[in-house]
Amino acid sequence: MSIESSSLFKGPRIPANLIYGKSQMAERVRAHDWSSTALGRIEHWPDGLLCAVNLMLACAFPSLVFWGTELVQLYNDAFVPLLAERHPSGLGQTAQQCWWDAWQIVGPNLQRVMVGQETVYYENAVVPIMRDGRLQDIRWTYNYSPIFSPDGHVLGVLVICQDITREVTAVQSLRDSEARALRVLQSIGDAVIVTDTETRITQMNPVAEQLTGWTMEEAKGELLANVFRIVNETTRQPLESPADKVKSIGRAVGLANHTVLISRAGKEIAIDDSGAPIFDDAGQLNGIVFVFRDIGEKRATEREKDRITKRLSQFLGATTDAIVGIDRNWVMTYLNPRAAELYASGREIIGQNLWEAFPGAVYEGSPYVEHYYRAMNEGVSSAFEAHYPEPLNLWLRIDVYPTPEGIVTFSQDVTEERAAREALKEKSEQAERQLAEIETVYRTAPIGLALFDTKDFRYLRLNNRQAEFFGLAPEQIVGRTLTEMAPIEGLRELFEQVLAGEPVINFPLEGEVATRPGEHRYWTVSYFPVVAADGTVQAITAASLDITQQKKAERALMQSEKLAVVGRMAASIAHEINNPLESVTNLLYLAEHSTDPTKTKEYVRIAERELRRVAAITNQTLRFHKQSSSPQGISAQELIDSVVSVFQGRIMNAGIRVEDRKRAVQPVRCFEGEIRQVLSNLVSNAIDALHPQGGRLLLRSREGTDWSTGRRGIVISVADTGKGMPGSVQRRLFEPFYTTKGLNGTGLGLWISAEIIDRHHGALRFRSSQKEDRSGTVFTMFLPFDAVSR
Repeated sequence: MSIESSSLFKGPRIPANLIYGKSQMAERVRAHDWSSTALGRIEHWPDGLLCAVNLMLACAFPSLVFWGTELVQLYNDAFVPLLAERHPSGLGQTAQQCWWDAWQIVGPNLQRVMVGQETVYYENAVVPIMRDGRLQDIRWTYNYSPIFSPDGHVLGVLVICQDITREVTAVQSLRDSEARALRVLQSIGDAVIVTDTETRITQMNPVAEQLTGWTMEEAKGELLANVFRIVNETTRQPLESPADKVKSIGRAVGLANHTVLISRAGKEIAIDDSGAPIFDDAGQLNGIVFVFRDIGEKRATEREKDRITKRLSQFLGATTDAIVGIDRNWVMTYLNPRAAELYASGREIIGQNLWEAFPGAVYEGSPYVEHYYRAMNEGVSSAFEAHYPEPLNLWLRIDVYPTPEGIVTFSQDVTEERAAREALKEKSEQAERQLAEIETVYRTAPIGLALFDTKDFRYLRLNNRQAEFFGLAPEQIVGRTLTEMAPIEGLRELFEQVLAGEPVINFPLEGEVATRPGEHRYWTVSYFPVVAADGTVQAITAASLDITQQKKAERALMQSEKLAVVGRMAASIAHEINNPLESVTNLLYLAEHSTDPTKTKEYVRIAERELRRVAAITNQTLRFHKQSSSPQGISAQELIDSVVSVFQGRIMNAGIRVEDRKRAVQPVRCFEGEIRQVLSNLVSNAIDALHPQGGRLLLRSREGTDWSTGRRGIVISVADTGKGMPGSVQRRLFEPFYTTKGLNGTGLGLWISAEIIDRHHGALRFRSSQKEDRSGTVFTMFLPFDAVSR
């Protein structure tokens, strides 16, 4: 089945290039060069493909579409993370190109959909693919659905899938964690007893067995009070069960001071302990854990430790670091003022178990657990940075040191420092990206770009397009001066103007470059100063566009239009010359056969006058097309008379009445041949507009001012009383090759006329009306007296 078979889709035609949505992948699909794939350009895509792609792009689940027998791949934003390093190159690839490493699985599935028209669904399937440079087993839940045409053919495959590797791994990690927790329980140096909500024992570690005198098998199911018998060391009165206290207040508690445990054998052991509730995911009490230890020796050293702690507190209270002392039972024994401010937040945490007071520090891979246990158990000092979640929500830099009693931590709040560092890194990366983008634009820009120093105007850098002007590589030009590469008159003066702080914008430039002598070229250039913070010009930027071919094309068009004007005038000139020549022929015949000398002289005199008329017409025609290499001064009357004389025959034949009013006296300096061409075009158009019904041709001249520039000059108006032009024609009047005369017009006359007037720094305007009794068209040409400088 070929892509063209998708034309089986019927119904209203969707615009060929309509890819909806503002997502990143929708933008990528629109911008992608699909002509290099089997799908072809977007505007040629069939409706079925457009519908499938738009549906897929709008889907919130990771989705992709394989289309056609080539199985060309498109995917949405949600699928990008699953592609990893395959993005963005995977867009437009075939399924086999993109998923080559899993093709032994993906290929048969796609075959079942495309050929067997099946829907393929797998849950928790292992598909090994390359990620991060190595082959990994990725677990997927995916669904391959056929995309049918109305006649039942499968045009492509819609894939919706999820990478569930993390979820599967999390479940396994939970199981491992439970097993590890049991091992940890057995290896903890303190006695640990775990009960259910009824305070019946469910777990005991070996230390608890040793201190209580009960084995786990004997104690399991017994009430805590039967196994864990405690009394006050002084009064010998039984103490409140810590289980009851935990249940009543719903939080961790510790034993009262001077607590003694009476073992099963009657041995008394001084202990301290803590009990804490165990909650399930719903926040309901699920059990209680008790941790206790033999503190006989500890009691003896407490007084000494208190003395040392008091001493240290005076010293440590002055530091800005948050210092926390933790004993080997993970009980926080000391907080300096900064630590109390940072961690306690008004609550009493001294004497509490560290992990219970800060449960957010306990998680898989926690650096707190890793470094604290290493310092506690191995005596290894270390430092790390880590984030602590709510309620602290802080980034901390922590140094941890082992001590004889346990560990001590020195902490600093680096949240703001880290945010500043991240912001700086992000700005740096953003700046690098922007610089890369700018560099790419600079190198690939379709116009010439260059940077010059301000001393000798030497090339500091340039792009490939600028180097092409000289036919050299950029590195062959860097270091050379501007005038060395382009010895064009006035160019250095332009750069000195920019150096003075005045930009040059869209300036026409022509000449030759040093590497291509004899090849005259044209450019449009813009030069700008690069200004430092102190206002000094540090460099000059240049943007150049080579318009040589455009200039050649314009000249060719102008020449062709001029030849067309000559052709149109040929009939008029022939008619003008033919009439007096016929008169001369007749007069010579009469003179030859006349016997009256007086009449013969009269015939000869009239014939001479007709020949002078022919000479005048010939002279006007020659002047009309003579193009001087330098501008000349000429009056408005001379310009109008020379043009009207050429069209006199057409004017008379069309029954046109010429009305002129010539009030401009001061001559204008111009290329008179070009201005005659413009007037000839305007008069010819007016005659065409009046043919065949006739009418009035109004020619006016006066002195005036172009208020947009303030320059004085002459204004010549050419008006007719024809039918006028509709708005649709007026809007396109100066477009090249646009004509209303069919095969009789070139569509270049007014376009070239406007270009000539613009080159003379003048203005060409018009107005036209089709209103009854007020129809007609008026063209107004303004030329400054100094239209062309000397």
